[in-house]
Formats: sequence, C-alpha cells, structure tokens
Amino acid sequence: MIMKNVYKKLFISALLIGILSGIACAEDVELDKIVVTPSRIEESSGDIGRTVDVVTSTDIEKSGSQDLAGALTDLTSVNISNYGGPNTTKSIRMRGSTAAQVLVLMDGRPINNPRDGEVDLSSIPLDNISRVEVMHGPGSSLYGSSAMGGVVNIITKNPPKEGQKAELYSSFGTARTYVERMLYGAKVSKLGFLVSGGYESSVGFRENSELNAKDCNLKLGYELNSENNINLNSGFYTSRSGAPGSTNWTDTDDKQNILKRFFDFNWNFKPDAQTGILAKAYQNYDRIEFLENSSDGWNPDNQKDIHTTTVRGLDLQLDKQLLDIYEIVCGFNYVKNMNDSTASAKHEYNVTSGYLENRLDLFDKKLNVNFSARLDDYSNFGTQINPSLDLLYKFNDAVKFHGLVSRSYRVPTFNDLYWPNAAGMVGNPNLEPEKGITGELGVETKINKYLTSGLTYFRSDYKQLIQWSYDSGSGMTQPENISSAVINGLEFENEIFISDNFNLDVNYTFLVAKDEKTHKYLVYQPENKIDASLRYNDHNGLTVELKGQFTGIRYGDAGNDAKVKSFYVFGLSVAKKFKSGITCFGYIDNLLNRKYQVQSGYPMPGFSLTGGIKAEF
Repeated sequence: MIMKNVYKKLFISALLIGILSGIACAEDVELDKIVVTPSRIEESSGDIGRTVDVVTSTDIEKSGSQDLAGALTDLTSVNISNYGGPNTTKSIRMRGSTAAQVLVLMDGRPINNPRDGEVDLSSIPLDNISRVEVMHGPGSSLYGSSAMGGVVNIITKNPPKEGQKAELYSSFGTARTYVERMLYGAKVSKLGFLVSGGYESSVGFRENSELNAKDCNLKLGYELNSENNINLNSGFYTSRSGAPGSTNWTDTDDKQNILKRFFDFNWNFKPDAQTGILAKAYQNYDRIEFLENSSDGWNPDNQKDIHTTTVRGLDLQLDKQLLDIYEIVCGFNYVKNMNDSTASAKHEYNVTSGYLENRLDLFDKKLNVNFSARLDDYSNFGTQINPSLDLLYKFNDAVKFHGLVSRSYRVPTFNDLYWPNAAGMVGNPNLEPEKGITGELGVETKINKYLTSGLTYFRSDYKQLIQWSYDSGSGMTQPENISSAVINGLEFENEIFISDNFNLDVNYTFLVAKDEKTHKYLVYQPENKIDASLRYNDHNGLTVELKGQFTGIRYGDAGNDAKVKSFYVFGLSVAKKFKSGITCFGYIDNLLNRKYQVQSGYPMPGFSLTGGIKAEF
C-alpha cells in the first residue's frame, strides 16, 4: 500500500514537471471559445478561472456518438451511468458525484427532474445541439441546487441568420435500430425559425428492450433590433420501451412510457455597450408511466404507476460594466416544483433566489478575480447561502493558473422525501439538503505547437449525504442524512497535434471518492479512467477516428461487496463529406466485442455497427 501511494505521488509530480517545463518554450495559442456557463454571460474561455470543456456540434458529428452520453463520456472526471442499449437511461456523474449532484441546463433552463434529481441524456436529440459546455466543479453560487459535481449547459441551435437551411439524416444499425431525423430553418425579415424532429426505433439487444421514440422542437426568434431580441423555444419527447430489469431480476413484460414537454421564453436586451438584461420564463413537464404486468405475480391487477412533475420558473438578470476593471452580474429566480404521483401523492415547494457576481480584471488583465454568492429561500428547507471565489492568473499568453473555493448543496428529491411505504422502502420528509465545500488548483499551457496540456487537482468535502439504508428494527429501507465523503481527484488533459491531419487526445482522471466514516469507496466511482482518441482529417472531407476508454474497478453498493469489473472498449468512426452537402458515415461501437457492465447486472451491447447518410441543403 505504501509503495502504491509513493508511485502515485511520483506520477503526479512527473505530470506537473512535464507541464511546467513547457513554460519557457510556449507559443501563441489559438483563439479562445466563447462560453456562458461559468458566469451566466458570454465571455472568452481564456478569461475564466474554471475548468470548462466545450463540445461542438462538429465534434459530436465527427465522434460518431449515437447520443449525448456518448459525446461526453471521454471528458475528464465524467462518469456516465449506462444501463445498456438504446432504450435505457444514461445520466452523468462528475468528480465523484451522483447523477443528481450534476446540474444539467438546456439554454440555461434547468432540466433535472425534481422527482429523482437526474437527467436522461439519451432523450436529448443531437441534431439540435450547437455546443455543450461542461463546467467541472460546483456552481451553486450562481445556479443553486444540484450543481455540486458540475454543470452541463446544452446550447441549442438558433434559426439561420439569413436565407434557409435544411438537414436530413437517416441511419440503420445493429438490433434493427433505425434513426430518421430532419431539421429546417429560415429567416424572413426579422423573424427566424428552426424546427427539428425525429423518430428512433430498435428491437434491443436483450429480451424486452425494444424502443420507439419521437421528438419535435421549435425555436422562434424575432429581432426588434440588433441589440433587442425575443426567442421562443418549445418541444416534446415521447417514448415507449421495454424495461428488462437486471440480470438478477429479469422482467420480460414490464413496459415504460415517457412524455416530456417544455416551453421557454427569452428576452435579451442591451440598452448600451456596458449593460445587458435577460428575462426568461419556462415550464418543464415530465410524465412517466410504468406497468409491471402480472406474469411474475407482482402486480396481478396490471396497475400503472404514473409519476408526473411540473416545474415553472422565472429568471431576471442584469450585467453591468461599472468600471474598466469591474463588472457585476446579478439576478433573481423563482421556481415552483410540483409532483403528482400514484405512488407518492401530490406535493410541491417553491424556491425564491437572488445571486450576485463581482468580476475584477486586475494588473492589466493578467489576474481575473470572480466572487459570487447566491441565496436560495425554500418553502420547505429554509435558506441556503453559497459563496464562491475563483481566480485566474495569466503567466503569459500560453500559461494560465487557476484556483477555486466554493460551497454547494443539493436538496432532497420528491422520491427521497415522500416515497410511499411499499416494497420495503419508504421516504423521509425530515431530510436536510446535502452540502459540500470544494477547492481546486490547476494549470493550462501550450508547451509547443504540438502539445497542449492541462492539469487540475481538486478536493471536495461532502456532508449530510443522503443514503438509502436498511433499518433492521423497522425492516424498511429509508433515506437518511448519515454519510460524509472526502473526494480527491486529478484531471490531466493532453491534445497532441501530430501533423496537419492527425491529432491525438489523451485524458486521464485519478479519483479517490470515499465515505469519510467507513473509508469505503462511493458507489460507481472508478479510481482510474483513461480516454484516448486518434483522429485523421483531410481537406477532402474524410474523417476517421479511433477511440478507446479504460474504466477501473467500481463498487455497486455502499459496503463495497458488489464489485464491478474494470473494462476497456474501442470504437471506430468513418465519415466522408462531399461537396454536394452529402455525408456518408459508419460507426462501430465495442470494436473488440468485449463483455462488460457499467452498472451491475446490466450487460452492455457487444459489437455494434451503424451506417447512414446525412444531407445538408
């Protein structure tokens, strides 16, 4: 054990030395990307003291990812919860968190379901995504609950600025998986619109794992003038699928129906060059029906469990440049969460919030300091206050150091609070919010024209974690605020430019996420994760990418008795875009046909092949 720790320290030290040694020979870096997630306003990624990955629509298309989970899985500290196959839930964990501790936004609109706190990434269509911003670490000082492990902001495409555009997509793959999609947008005078929709079906690779899904999205934009515009965004997703359960408790006839709808109204106004005003009103509706048939004797009346949640929110925000070196961002939020379930009955609570961010650019903009704090007043949990301080120091044009200290929290879900006394499980209405404190230090550098690297160390201390535990006295499993955790981690990113046509990305995540009292590993948190991608691009539109991932041992229970084996998988994608706007593509997942599980009891698909065509007009 001692030697193992020594090797780890030597490895970390070697990484630091390797990065810092490039300071003297650093060259000019490429233009930074514009992001909005770290401060809720547009800014250059090179001016923020946070670790943010940006995955563009081009990145998604070239990667061959079949859903959003696949497009994000190779990022450092990202751990995808995958139950296998196209019909199963895929959610995101970050930096040792649970899926409910990662806040997911759609154009700034929170979409975590207050019923279980999670977001199914597989239900989000890829063709409507412009980019995805993944902010590592807590964001409660600006976004409130759930932003403990990170914030994922999905930015959707806007109507074309002029003229019109259209896209048609069709693919067919293993398990008779069909995907048909279309997108059309146009700009007429000051009014623009973009509509997209699609259909997906699959027989699944396990018994009772079929899927039929449909979605449609519409975005309308009206420009009153160049600095004053209104946007309306709305859509729905619906699916019918089998629910096969785990290999330990197979259900051959259970079914699940899902319906999601949303509405999002935005007004953006810049009365002058130093001022920005944003107003947003939105509603999320989520309905899930679960039917457990009578063949196993569990539900002889074939009764449906129906769970419905509705979230209505209002956001008002002002950003103002007060001095050349000082800018503020302040805002007000109001959210109403409602739950109506045949299992847990009707419940609701309200949240009223205010936040303020102070942004300073000092020493000729070499040092950026951001201090923010947010107050959330809950009708059922009282008041939560969460401050945050992040720093960015630019040593030169190619070397940057960043640091962060932040508090975060997550309120219990409706299931945590109100699950009925059934099947040996019962909720706990006396739960308190989970709380955390995170600190991080990191460096980013372009060592030379061939290598760009980043290294970040972080530590999170979580208190009052909610854990469902069995009580031998009552014979029930009930959630309690009984857990504390200490999470230490290292994120190491490298982008290697081999030539004009070849580039290699290698990312490594080292994570020790343990219960503070028992010293057991947290559930489904691998200590080691390695992602690598070798990509070839030429000027004739050909893209070939070979991707690989190694995920270390995980544990499926708090006692670390259910060990989930480590695995490695490879994937291959090939795409050719012709001058006519036609793209032909083929993807292979699990190239070596490995047998593995991400979640215990849920086997992943073997060798899978997908081919198709995309036309752009």
